[in-house]
Amino acid sequence: MSTHQTDPPGAPDDGMTAERLADDDLEPGALSPERRRRARALLRGSLRPHRALVAAAMIAAAIRQVALLAVPWCVEKAIDEGLQKHDRHALLTWCAATAVTAAVQFAGLYAWQYCAGYADARVGADLRSRLLRHLAVLDRAALGSRGHGDLAMRATRDTDLVREWVHGLAIWVVLGTTFVVVLPALASLDVGLLLVALGTLPFLVWVNLYFPKRFAAASGELSRAHGVRADAVADLLQVGTGLRGTGGHRPLVDRHHTASAEVTARTVDAARIEASWAAIAPFVPRLAVAAGVGIGGLAVLDGRLGIGGLVAFTSWMAIITLATRVLVDRMLERGQADVAAARIDEALSLLPEVAEPAPGTARPLPATGALTLTGVRAVRDGRTVLAPLDLTVAHGEFVAVSGATGAGKSTLLRLPVRLDDPATGTVAYGGTDLRTAALDEVRARIAYVAQRPLLLSGTVADNLRLGRDLDDGLLHEACRTAGIHDQLTAMPDGYATELGEGGTALSGGQVQRLAIARALLGDPQVLLLDDATSALDTATERLVLDRLRAWAADRTIVFATHRTAVLEAADRTVRLDPPLGRPDRTDRADASGTPQTTPVEVGRG
Repeated sequence: MSTHQTDPPGAPDDGMTAERLADDDLEPGALSPERRRRARALLRGSLRPHRALVAAAMIAAAIRQVALLAVPWCVEKAIDEGLQKHDRHALLTWCAATAVTAAVQFAGLYAWQYCAGYADARVGADLRSRLLRHLAVLDRAALGSRGHGDLAMRATRDTDLVREWVHGLAIWVVLGTTFVVVLPALASLDVGLLLVALGTLPFLVWVNLYFPKRFAAASGELSRAHGVRADAVADLLQVGTGLRGTGGHRPLVDRHHTASAEVTARTVDAARIEASWAAIAPFVPRLAVAAGVGIGGLAVLDGRLGIGGLVAFTSWMAIITLATRVLVDRMLERGQADVAAARIDEALSLLPEVAEPAPGTARPLPATGALTLTGVRAVRDGRTVLAPLDLTVAHGEFVAVSGATGAGKSTLLRLPVRLDDPATGTVAYGGTDLRTAALDEVRARIAYVAQRPLLLSGTVADNLRLGRDLDDGLLHEACRTAGIHDQLTAMPDGYATELGEGGTALSGGQVQRLAIARALLGDPQVLLLDDATSALDTATERLVLDRLRAWAADRTIVFATHRTAVLEAADRTVRLDPPLGRPDRTDRADASGTPQTTPVEVGRG
């Protein structure tokens, strides 16, 4: 019986990781009836477009299993009617029948695995694509409610668990065919053989329920211990050098020794359970075979059973033993699929705070216009992070925003591009409230470069294009404006240079300038820069600022910074004062009770 199942004793249990054990939602019994209902609705909905493939896999699996179960019967006939009776024709006939069943079994198994694999790949791709499309539009607040790592696990591990469930659906047909065919076949041979088989089933169920759970729990503890030791090693390597001069590395060494001792202890626990499982699991089935040989042998001596029937019994007992184990695995995997689907459904139910307008209600943005923030206040985790303010940036202005750390400069820049929405007040472009416009249009008009830009694994050109259809000339022009073109062309592979994960092939200043060039390629009307020249030397910074001024002859730039060169280059500089840091507290309010703070204008360029 070919199966798509959990690993046998002696193989690592990749499915039971420390992260899975740490997630208390992973126990199937912990699901509420409503979550289970929603999970199963998700599973049915994911399967529906591919039900023809699943049905084909089930039909092929049934054909394959009937052929497999027919082999012992053909062997029985070959022995009893051919060898025992010295009938050459009967022997060759049943040998040919065995060969035919083998060929049918091959074809059925191929079709089963092909259709099941194709179905699970299609379901997984659809589900992962649906989930990633949903997660891609979530804002920081929605993503932060679950954590990036947790959501990544839902798009990978949980989707893979659903795929395993899809792949295993045809096995239910295999199991049903096995018990429906084998048990009556044993009864037809001898009732005593049937009773031996039935008496073995409870033990097989117990073994396959008891030991996998214990081994999975021990493997999870071992995975956690390995994770703690890996953290200890990382801290020792990364932090230990800096602390060595103070003697502070010694606690890190002690922490590593403690973690290593824990790994050893957990390894021994897992090995003990694995050894018990590996030894006990085959013991009773072999006793059952011995009992069956004894009972069947007596039947042979009495003339009630042929030798071929005894051979068929041993083959069918091996198939029943495996089928029982697979049956338990399928039951467990169904529970895991329910939990995985419930976790995916929960992720699909997350709603962004920064949302698109209702369908059909989005208002178009003007081609140009002033950027206006009116009565804007930002709150995060119950704390005011941007004091209520009014600010207008005219079209074509270069405004520098300064202020102490914690004054809300970065938060201010995230509002016009709608990475966040204000708790109160409005942000408008050309008189249109940005919350009433489509997000894609907002981000086409307004570009944002973060204080710590992110680069993807791939080439320089890949990071500039981000999937957009842009010719090389546009890339070069944007990089010249950002002051990085000459450095890129000086690299051995130029714009085809592989950057590595996070842009490790570039310096901090090069990363910032590449991010600026990437923003320019969208041809925005408003460019928001969050301290985007902080890693540049003075001469390079002035060069970049001069080129940005030339590029922005009819565009708007808002630059949050503390750098003198930027403050001097700006048309106007405003300073933000830090909020008081208390929940919902403001310094003053207008006559209507609405808090108002106007940023202080400290100079003009």
